[in-house]
Amino acid sequence: MIIKTVAAILLAIATSSIFLLFSPTPKSFYHSLFISSSLSDNASISNHLHTLTRRPHVAGQEANAEAAAYVLSIFTSSSIKTHIAAYPVALTYPVSRSLTLTPSPQEPQSQINFNLQQEIYGGDPYADVAHEVLPTFHAFAKSGTVTAPVVYVNYGSLEDYEVLKQMGVNVSGSIVLARYGKIYRGSIVQTAYEAGAVGVLVYTDRKDYGGGGGEGKWFPDGKWLPPSGVQVGTVYNGLGDPTTPGWASSEEGERLSDDEVEKAGDVPLIPSLPVSAADGETILRAIGGQVANDDWQGSEDAPTYRVGPGPGIVHLSYTGKQVIGTIENVIGVIEGTEEPDRFVILGNHRDAWTFGPLTRIVALQRC
Repeated sequence: MIIKTVAAILLAIATSSIFLLFSPTPKSFYHSLFISSSLSDNASISNHLHTLTRRPHVAGQEANAEAAAYVLSIFTSSSIKTHIAAYPVALTYPVSRSLTLTPSPQEPQSQINFNLQQEIYGGDPYADVAHEVLPTFHAFAKSGTVTAPVVYVNYGSLEDYEVLKQMGVNVSGSIVLARYGKIYRGSIVQTAYEAGAVGVLVYTDRKDYGGGGGEGKWFPDGKWLPPSGVQVGTVYNGLGDPTTPGWASSEEGERLSDDEVEKAGDVPLIPSLPVSAADGETILRAIGGQVANDDWQGSEDAPTYRVGPGPGIVHLSYTGKQVIGTIENVIGVIEGTEEPDRFVILGNHRDAWTFGPLTRIVALQRC
């Protein structure tokens, strides 16, 4: 399949080069093109979106390279000067992960092993390719195995840790449970590390992501995230490729070693996992100690949130792998009739953690 993908990209590049070489395009053509129904009507946008989201297309993987070749072919067929700029960059993928909860150390037989799976609903049109979806994970998460009592830290902000300090709760040596929202997930992990935590679990609370307290329905019957849904993403706190901070990721370019990347301070130094609302609530029920403040509580039908630590003990294990993979930027150029030496840049990421139908790529197609 990789050979076929590369061949498709090369064929698309060759076709675009020949077409553009012998077919100079009048600038007035672009005006007509972008107001024509062939490019900008809802049916065209729908067809392109369906093609681009038919399979999970994580950065650096075959399906995303195929999507790049598709975009190239569409731009080229519209007489837009287009080329692919490929870059070798550091990417991470999950190898293994596990999560176990012992609600009470006095009752080890009550251990709960979470399956960390998102449920497929009946009639899912993407069920045939669901096996291609990567296991839920945090990109650039630290590999490691930790076992510790759990502390609930609300959204995991600096202010939340100050509240815990005032309550006399010691986070050091614990695994913290934080809910998504308010701050970036990478900041959640970094702040937990600075507070002395040894691991991080980040869950989607129904109070913030819907379906709690009987208010609204979750997908596929409504718009809210279902109980087994998991929000994934990166926990890297820098920009771009962590092995080439501040310069382009080229074949010949210098790269930082793994140790140098860690010393730079932008990658996490403790393991983390994203978990669902259902799994998050199960863990919350195993946390004792003081009752959390009112603004730390969940929806009306949620359990009472306490801060811990413990008595619940969590065993968290995550192993990831970092590779130098290839990503493709598809670049189309339309020269303006005035000030052609100045640039207006429109762009959006094409890759997705899963299928990616709700990214800003839809808005970009309407530009």
